[in-house]
This record gives sequence, C-alpha cells and structure tokens, in this order.
Amino acid sequence: MFRKKIAGSWTDDVFLAALYAEEHYIYRMSYLYLKHEQEALENVQEVAFRAWKYRKSLQEVAYFKTWLTRITINAALDHLKKYQVLVWTNDTAQDRNEPQIPSFEHVIVDQLYLTDLLERLDVKERSLVTLRYQADYSFQEIADLLDIPVSTVKSTLYRAIQKLQRRQAKGGESG
Repeated sequence: MFRKKIAGSWTDDVFLAALYAEEHYIYRMSYLYLKHEQEALENVQEVAFRAWKYRKSLQEVAYFKTWLTRITINAALDHLKKYQVLVWTNDTAQDRNEPQIPSFEHVIVDQLYLTDLLERLDVKERSLVTLRYQADYSFQEIADLLDIPVSTVKSTLYRAIQKLQRRQAKGGESG
C-alpha cells in the first residue's frame, strides 16, 4: 500500500501510523546499542522526534525502515558519545533458543572477556561488529544503513576481527 507513494505525499496520520508500526523494532535496535531499558525507551522517543522533524527528507516510502534504522543508530550513537559509555553483552544465545544453558560463572566470564576485547575497538568498528554479528545484518544492509561503501564495511570488519584475534591470542592484555 505505501510502496507506490512518494514519502512527501504521506499525510501526517499515515506517517504516524507507519512510525508507530515500527515502535518495537526501534526499541530492539536501541536496546541492542544502549543495553538499558530506560535509555532504549528514551532513544525511541528521540527517534520519533527526529523522524517527525525530518519526515519530509524521506524521498521513497520503500526506504522508510532503512531511513528509520539510520535515525535509530545515529540517535543511539549520539547518546553513547554524550555519556562515553559503550556496553556489550552476549544475549544472542537466548534469541536463537539454544538448548544448552551454560553455568552462571561461565556466562559472566565470557561476557567480561568479550566486553574487554570489544572495548578495545573504536566506536565505528564496534558498531559494525554489532550490526553484523549481533543484529545479523548483511554487508550490503550495513553499507546502506551507514551510507558507506560495502568494501569499507568488509575491510573495517576484517581489521576489527583481526584486532580482536590478536588481543585474544595475547590473552586480552593491553598493548
């Protein structure tokens, strides 16, 4: 229904309905970056504000979700830059409904180790790793979301993984 229209021809009510339909998606993406319920909820509000404010900049309705995802990621990264806090947790096992349940101690050690490794990446590298391996976006989807070439996504991810592997080989030590 929306795909054939140009975004500028949307009524305010139709735009708000489309935005409301993506509310849970925006929350999940926000939580993926911010890792705190309250901060994710605040980010949803910020995304709604920015989307409403810049709704006329959306050229094609077909790109609505991509456009909204970019706003969500940028708002979350702005929040993280503002507070200089980046948190990474390993919740993907629950999302995949894996049957084995590791011990509490094992999970904590793994999360601390992964957090320590990933904190050594810069924001751009960590963002790409998050989108690729935790949010399961393709290289092309990441490139489209961040408005960068696919080759940049691949090379940055490769360097980030190499950096993490070198750190892991050293036992996570600094230097």
